[in-house]
Amino acid sequence: MEPAAGRTAAEEPGGAAADVAGAVVFGCCAAWALITAAGREARPEGVLLALLAVAAGYALGRIGGALLPVAAPVLA
Repeated sequence: MEPAAGRTAAEEPGGAAADVAGAVVFGCCAAWALITAAGREARPEGVLLALLAVAAGYALGRIGGALLPVAAPVLA
């Protein structure tokens, strides 16, 4: 679904709220990994690396989705 003319995806209803909610969930997950690893010989690197991979995939998807309307005619 494309945004209405003159509006970005963040200006769509619920667009920015979903981004903020996702950032809060990611922050909570990272904090949980660090808090549960504190004070013992736990290694939270695996969880933090997985969170980084998911965040990078999300960012690449957003960038790719924004570039798709431009890239499709260029490739054609």
